[in-house]
Amino acid sequence: MPSIVEPQAVQPQDIAAIIDVRAVDEFRQEHIPGSQNIPLNQLANALERLKSQPKVIVSCRSGNRASQACQQLEQWGLPNVQLLAGGLMGWKKAQRETQRMNTGFSIMQQVQIIVGVMVLSGLLYKPVAFLALIAGLGMLVAGFTNTCLMASLLGKLPWNRPAAQPNPEGNPSCNLPL
Repeated sequence: MPSIVEPQAVQPQDIAAIIDVRAVDEFRQEHIPGSQNIPLNQLANALERLKSQPKVIVSCRSGNRASQACQQLEQWGLPNVQLLAGGLMGWKKAQRETQRMNTGFSIMQQVQIIVGVMVLSGLLYKPVAFLALIAGLGMLVAGFTNTCLMASLLGKLPWNRPAAQPNPEGNPSCNLPL
């Protein structure tokens, strides 16, 4: 079980050790300044880099995903893993600074807008009634499997990818504003 660190106890020099395991669009909307975003499903890819850090403080929105990440990191043999109590919500409750970005609509908001347009179009204009059926089936599958194909596809669009950041391979990425 990882040790738990209260937001008030995090010192300025520890900020760089904070990794946020939320999805990229969640991180871009609001995060702890100086923290790194490593989504939970990409944690294994960052393991070697994290092993070189003297301390890793794991955060998410409320602490649930961060707790899962801490368990994984400890199973993989990472020493000095700490869980940020309450995640970003706890950080804000402790009146610590956050960085907010106007990123447009989150991926889930985009899914909801598209499904709403599909259903409304299908109801108002009978030749495209199949759109309402497709939207309904898509939502059923998403609910039962806890995966959303539309969100996965939307996540690949340029405006939903992370902003260009220097990386050791030198591979460029782009980010178009909404």
